[in-house]
Amino acid sequence: MLEVKQTLKAAAGKKRSLLKYGIVCILALGAGGIFWWVSQIPPKISYTTAKPTIQYIQSTISASGTLAPTNEVNLGSVVSGIVLEVLVDVNDRVHRGQILARIDPESINQQLDRYHAQLASAKAQLASAEAQLVAKDWEYQKYLALFEKSGGKVPSELELQTTKSNFLVAQADIEMRKASIAEIETNIRSTEIDLKNTQIISPINGVVLARSIEVGESVAASFQAPEFFIIAESLEEMELKVKVSEADIGKIQEGQKVVFTVDAYPFREFEATVDRVSYGSNAYESTSSNTSSTSSIVSYETRIFIQNNDLVLRPGMSATAEIQIAEAKDAMTIPIAALYFNPQNLAAETKQSGLGMSLFAPRRPGGRQQSEPTLATQSDSLWVLKDGKPQQVSIQTGINNGKFVQILAGIEPDSDVILAQNVEQ
Repeated sequence: MLEVKQTLKAAAGKKRSLLKYGIVCILALGAGGIFWWVSQIPPKISYTTAKPTIQYIQSTISASGTLAPTNEVNLGSVVSGIVLEVLVDVNDRVHRGQILARIDPESINQQLDRYHAQLASAKAQLASAEAQLVAKDWEYQKYLALFEKSGGKVPSELELQTTKSNFLVAQADIEMRKASIAEIETNIRSTEIDLKNTQIISPINGVVLARSIEVGESVAASFQAPEFFIIAESLEEMELKVKVSEADIGKIQEGQKVVFTVDAYPFREFEATVDRVSYGSNAYESTSSNTSSTSSIVSYETRIFIQNNDLVLRPGMSATAEIQIAEAKDAMTIPIAALYFNPQNLAAETKQSGLGMSLFAPRRPGGRQQSEPTLATQSDSLWVLKDGKPQQVSIQTGINNGKFVQILAGIEPDSDVILAQNVEQ
């Protein structure tokens, strides 16, 4: 009896296992059927479009540099000594010929007095030599006359030559003393120049930007002239020197409009003009820390002229400039993304991946997946939406500012330009 009960119980357990297995198989077949049915549904494709807009557009080249006066003068000293007076300070306005500082002239005055004494002595010696020359000349002329009258008998030829030699020596002594006087006079003029240079005088009308001396300092100008003052001729006219890369320098021309900003006034834009584009290049080595490679970067200095009538700009300020190389008013423009759109790439991916992409690929908000813009096959073409279908058209482009591009020909003002393609499963 017990064996019969165990046999019936085992049979019931086996029947329940078969039932569970059957249910699992039915569910798996149902899921597979649903999966196959969904995979056969084609994805819905839509497009993000934009119509051309009429606006002002310009193309610029960015560069940075430092503001400086158009004419800046560094004043120093060419004589040594102790600074006796400093008559101006930073920000003072000075005029041409104004004395800015004085160096103690005592040692130079002493040297000048010594040269004047030497000159007086040399002139006295010249006067004495001139008197001796007169005497030697008289003696020689007397001996010569007597020699001619006596037929060469009196005086002797030796005595005549001796008096002549004495006369010539006295004559040469006169020339030597005159040369000595000229040398002393030259030393006097040079010392007078040094005396004048003890006064530091402004050569221009301007403003003192920097002062680097104090009263009592010792100045040693033997090897290099020390710098005392920096004077800017006018802060109402300034310049900005920037470096433009060799790839962009061909687009820069004199007279182009420039808009720049400085850190001191971040929300204010200043207008200026390109004044000069240098022909000479500047090259420096650039080393990459990641690849340890070195490359040569070539740039060209461009000077920008600035009117600073309100004096808010100061020398040394760092500036970021936008040089306008082209502009157009009332231009028909489209977003730059339209030039990089190609619908075939995403269509091929959708066809190849089928439902797998729609189920497992990351989705954008709203259950829509948008393609990344890809480079068009031709730079002078884009895609427009006509009758619900994308159509490629050839265009002519103009100014490109990085966000919008000017369209010169190829589309109408009411065209629907495709920017992106969206897939919705």
